[in-house]
Amino acid sequence: MKNFLFRGIIAICFAAMFFSQNAGADWETISAGIDYQKFTEAGNTLVYVARMLSGNQNCAFDTMIAGGYLKSANVAYGRETVSGMVSRYNDGLNDYYWKTWGKRNDIIAAVNGDYWERESYPSGPWSGYPLGGQVQSGWFIRRYGGFSGSSGVFVNAWGVPKIGGDVWNGENSSARQKIVFADSSEAIITNINLPRGSEDLIVYTRHNGPHTQTDNSGVEVVLELNTPSFPYAYGAPSNSCTGTIKEIRDGQGSTYIPYDQIVLSGSGSYATTLRNKCVLGQTISIFLTIRDYGFSGRTPKHPAQDWTSCYGSIGCDREILIDSQVTNLPSPDTLKRARTAFAYNATYTFLVVVDEFMNNGSYGMNFQELAEFCRDRLSATHAASVDGGGSSCMWIKGKGIVNVPSDGSERATYNGMMFVNLLPATYSTAFSEGTPVTNNKGTLLYLGPGTNFSYRASLPRGQTGTILSHMKNISPTESINMNGVYAKGQYWWKWSVNGMEGWTREDDLQDITSIENWEIFN
Repeated sequence: MKNFLFRGIIAICFAAMFFSQNAGADWETISAGIDYQKFTEAGNTLVYVARMLSGNQNCAFDTMIAGGYLKSANVAYGRETVSGMVSRYNDGLNDYYWKTWGKRNDIIAAVNGDYWERESYPSGPWSGYPLGGQVQSGWFIRRYGGFSGSSGVFVNAWGVPKIGGDVWNGENSSARQKIVFADSSEAIITNINLPRGSEDLIVYTRHNGPHTQTDNSGVEVVLELNTPSFPYAYGAPSNSCTGTIKEIRDGQGSTYIPYDQIVLSGSGSYATTLRNKCVLGQTISIFLTIRDYGFSGRTPKHPAQDWTSCYGSIGCDREILIDSQVTNLPSPDTLKRARTAFAYNATYTFLVVVDEFMNNGSYGMNFQELAEFCRDRLSATHAASVDGGGSSCMWIKGKGIVNVPSDGSERATYNGMMFVNLLPATYSTAFSEGTPVTNNKGTLLYLGPGTNFSYRASLPRGQTGTILSHMKNISPTESINMNGVYAKGQYWWKWSVNGMEGWTREDDLQDITSIENWEIFN
């Protein structure tokens, strides 16, 4: 009898251990607010999940771009691995989350992102762009396919996750994106971060590249913005960002794009409009609206979403879970593959990667199984899939790549998603506005505060200039001077030198007034 009871207790203990491991109770806290767990599902299918507390001011969801730019020339074929993108963005500045400037990314988890766009379908060459739209750190950098059957997954600037429906985002008269000049007249924006044609008004952000890559046939207006160029919901007239005109370049060709500025680039009649309407120092409003219609034909019905202050977003392949119900997926849904998904409930946002059968015996999942996993194992209420197969990859801080990609190693791709802890903003007091300085060694003049930005000039030793102020609004009544901010292991200072403005490492600058025998030094 005692032996029977002992065996029964042992069996119960093993059962409890098995249930604990497979019921999703064994989350490992990687950093405050962000956890990780590896699941083993039926058929030895391996699933890797990172979860982040939603609405937490110290945790953010954001997106990454291969090489730092859309259609980047910084990396081979415009693509980069997840771990490469993590290295690029880690310790870099994170713009305006919860309306704060100067905080930095401590990346805790990251996965691959969207599918890749082809120049022609079904088998044309890759265009160098992700298939869908993208928002990074609040900057609307690529439009979503208008009424394409899907838009994107996104999290707003207050950490609230959502999945978009069918949208118009500038390409249709029902939801035009526009600029409003100081005299209240308007001009329609024709696109964002695409090559300018003969009759266009393009908005260029820093994500296009170091400069606009345009010829000298147009007019380009540089605006310093008070916030990132957020997308906003349609129908709210106050939903815009504003910018101060810093420079007007008429027929001068490609324009450099500093990190918190945009360029309005006009050709044809739009060039005439910019030429006639823009004056240095004036304020312009930018309305980058997204009109979301939801999906009335989905089962269950997907309601329209509010994109106001969308902070991080990429295009998604398909929505697989709505209000805890598996959607009416395409039939037949039998193919088991490696998968990547975005999911959420009222408490957490999840990143999910499923390994395929060739990896250590893991069999992958079809979309039905992926939806059911998100619902039944994670208690997610909503989920969408993104690029899968050989692209599926998860990186975790302190662990590196945790899954085994079906290509056998990481596949380079165009973008990705990440969970970050936000490190506090840190500033140096080494200089002040108006301080005359020189570079005490050969150095670079960067477009932003950090080595993840490109540089616009290489400066030989001994150039002289002046420290500038760089004020950013954090409320209607409060602002902060970003100069001297810490990022990428250095303090960075904005200064004016040789008729240019840019950012240089503090260690490369010296106060001229503190240098004895300046003439000899120079």
